[in-house]
Amino acid sequence: MGPQRLRVAEVSQERQQVQTQNELLRKKTMKIPTRFIAGLVAVIACSTMLSRASAQTVQETYLGDLEFQGQTITKETAELLHRRILQQRATQLVTWAMPMMNFNTLYPAMLSNQKMSENDVFFSLCDGYDGVYPYMTANVTTPYTIAMSDLSKTGPVVLDLPAGEIYGVVNDAWMQPIKEIGSGKPETLLLLGPGQKAPEDFKGEIVQSNTFLVLYFYRALGTGDEAKKLRTAVQAYKLSEAKNPPKTSFIKYAPKSGDKVELNTQPRDMRFWELVNEYVQREPMADRDRFFYAWLKDLGIEKGKPFKPTAQQKEILQQGLDVGMAMSQAISFNKTREMFPTSLYGKDSGFEDAMAGMNPKIDLPTYSQFNERASYGFEATTTSAGMVSRVAGKGSAYLGSYYDADGNALMGGNNYKLHVGPNPPAANFWSVTVYDIENRLIIRNETKRSDRSSRTEGLLKNDDGSVDIYFGPTAPEGKEVNWIQTNKGQSFFVYLRLYGPEQAYFDQTFPMSKIEQVK
Repeated sequence: MGPQRLRVAEVSQERQQVQTQNELLRKKTMKIPTRFIAGLVAVIACSTMLSRASAQTVQETYLGDLEFQGQTITKETAELLHRRILQQRATQLVTWAMPMMNFNTLYPAMLSNQKMSENDVFFSLCDGYDGVYPYMTANVTTPYTIAMSDLSKTGPVVLDLPAGEIYGVVNDAWMQPIKEIGSGKPETLLLLGPGQKAPEDFKGEIVQSNTFLVLYFYRALGTGDEAKKLRTAVQAYKLSEAKNPPKTSFIKYAPKSGDKVELNTQPRDMRFWELVNEYVQREPMADRDRFFYAWLKDLGIEKGKPFKPTAQQKEILQQGLDVGMAMSQAISFNKTREMFPTSLYGKDSGFEDAMAGMNPKIDLPTYSQFNERASYGFEATTTSAGMVSRVAGKGSAYLGSYYDADGNALMGGNNYKLHVGPNPPAANFWSVTVYDIENRLIIRNETKRSDRSSRTEGLLKNDDGSVDIYFGPTAPEGKEVNWIQTNKGQSFFVYLRLYGPEQAYFDQTFPMSKIEQVK
C-alpha cells in the first residue's frame, strides 16, 4: 500500500474513533440533569463573553480613549478618527492661510471704504486716527500711500517712481516682497501677474508676481513740503493705457460719521473659508501648497468647482476655524524660544519681535517658513526687507508686548505703566501704539488717539531722559500727554516701534521693561 493510501486509511480510522466517542458522550449527557446542562451553558456563555472582552483593548491618547479589538481598531473609533483628521486639517489650514487671508481681507476693505471697483487703479491716502483704523496694526505716526490690484482684472500695471526719499514695497498675495522701493532714483516698474508678458519694447524693470493680487505701497519719510509733494508723485496706470496714461487717483480715506467701515481682519465665520475659496479659484497653486490643496479638497474647496460644503463640512470648518484662530494667537502672542529662537527680546523683558524672526522671502533653501508667517500674518499686514534689516540706523523694528509683568492679559479696565529708558536705540524716532486684541486694530477711544511717540508735542520726560507711558481708562493726574486711553472689557496689546534701529537694539543691550499694572 502506497503512502497516500495509508494516510487515507489512517484518517478514516480516526474519524470512526471520533464518531464512537461522540456517541458515548451523547448517551452519558442524556443521563445528566437538565439544571446541570443549563448551568454549563451559562458558564460557556460567560467564558465566551470574557474571551471577547479580553480581546477588546483601550489605548489612552491625547484624543481620548481609542478602542481596539485585538490589534484592529473598532468601527466607532475609526469613525471618530476620520472626523478628527478633518478637524485637525481644517485647524492647520487656518494657520497656513494667515498671510494670504490678510491681503484677501485688505483688498475688499479698500475697495469698499474708498468706493472703488476692482477694475480701478488708485492710491489710498491713509493717515491719522480714522484714516488708518481699518487696517491691522497700522501706524498712526507715519502716513501710508497704499494701492492694491488684481492683475487678472486690470491687466499689467505700470508704476513710475520719482526721485526722492520714498520707501515701500511690492508684495504678492502671501505678503512676500517681490520688489523693494527706495533707491531714491527715478524708476519705471511693470507689475505682471502669472502668465502675463511684457511688451518687447518696454523700458523699465519687470516685476513678475506669482499671484494676481499684489499690494504696492510707500511712505515719504521726510518732513515738510518736499515729503508732502513726494507722497502723490508716484504714477500708476494700466499697461493698456500706457500710450495716454490717465491722471493717477489719490483718494484720502476720511470716513464720515455713520459711514460703513470694512475691516482688514480675518473673519471668524464661514466668510473665512469663502475667501480661501476665492483665492484658490483666482490664483495658480504654488508648488509648496499641493498637500494643503488636498486637505482643502476633502473639506469642499477645489479649484474649478463651486464651494458648496455639506452640513458636516460646515460644522468641521467652523470648528477648525475656532481652534485655528486661537492657535494663531498662541503662536503670535506667546512666542517660545523653541519655535522662534531669536524673537524674545532679552532674557525676560516681556517684549517680543513682532516679525517673529521672519525672512520675508518665506521660501528658504531647505524649507518654507510656516510658524513665522502664521505668527506675523495673524497680527500685521505687509512685509519688506527694511522691516527685518540688520543694518544699524536703517529700516525699522517692531517689539510687541501682550501681557503685564505678572503674566496677566492687558485689560482695558486696569491702569498700567511702561517705562521707556533713556536714549532708545532709534536713529529717527520711536513710537508706542495700542491695539485691540480682537481685531488687531488701533484702539478706539474718546480721546481719538492710540499712540505716543518721541515726536509727540509736550511729551513728559524724567530727569534721566526716560519716558513713562500710561495706559488705562483714566489718565493719571498731570500725565495726560503721556497717556493712551483703554476701554473696560477690552483686552489690548502694545507695539514699540524703532525707526532706524541702532546697534543696541540688535545686541539687545538696551533694557526693556515689562508693562506694570498700577494699583
